[in-house]
Amino acid sequence: MARACIALLLILTLPAHALTFQTRMEEVEWSVEGDKFECRLTQPVSGYGDAVFVRRAGERPVFELKAWNNLMRPGQAQLYNDAPMWQPHARARLLGFTDVSEDRIAVRVAQQQAGQMLAGLADGLHPTIQRTAWANAVEPVRVVVSSIGYQKAWGEFQKCNAGLLAMNFEQVSRSVVSFADGGSTLSASAKQLLDIALEYIQADKEISGIVLEGHSDNVGNRLDNRELARQRALAVRDYLMQSGVEEEMFTLRFHGDRYPVASNRSADGRAKNRRVTLKLDKS
Repeated sequence: MARACIALLLILTLPAHALTFQTRMEEVEWSVEGDKFECRLTQPVSGYGDAVFVRRAGERPVFELKAWNNLMRPGQAQLYNDAPMWQPHARARLLGFTDVSEDRIAVRVAQQQAGQMLAGLADGLHPTIQRTAWANAVEPVRVVVSSIGYQKAWGEFQKCNAGLLAMNFEQVSRSVVSFADGGSTLSASAKQLLDIALEYIQADKEISGIVLEGHSDNVGNRLDNRELARQRALAVRDYLMQSGVEEEMFTLRFHGDRYPVASNRSADGRAKNRRVTLKLDKS
């Protein structure tokens, strides 16, 4: 029933004629570029711009349409995987809607729908974005990403993805190292998290500083808690220094129980408050 409704919706909402931008079969090209921080799978769309799947370290791929000259009116566009003419029995698959902006990157598609677009390409379908045009144009604008040559390009994209770091800058900068009740010793899981953060710190030459902030729960007196928070921040610093991070990179702050992130009335809340947060600065 649901599939029938989707098919009917497509029939009702996709006009027979549209101003279509699609690269000719014999001219379709894919390229893969990237490093430890980001991988990009790109197909130029003739006359319109670049269709790019972007995967950042620690994240799933997203999709971006970089328009050379955006002819779509800002607003909601339809997003679907269209069936090519050489698949007469295949049907278009509606993926939902996405926003069109006036920016250089005219369309940004989030991870879930981008994953559906990639799955469509693997099935030989053409991810398509359709939106009304500027001015009083009768025909909508349709931008099509071709599946020609996708399998080989996907293999190269996967090779690039395999070299990505486990976390990106924002994720490392939100790292929280947890501690046992009353302790300042790093657990195995804490060391594993710091090893991942360390890999990023060593790879990104723009990192100019590391801020460590120690915290505790409210068990005990305030002075003891502040000292415990200091010992925890020092434990994190010393672990990173043992792996080659220079001492001048660090700024340490210790707050004791002044800034809880959860209620100290429960064991779970107190566990969340026993922490050192790590933040990276860039030059």
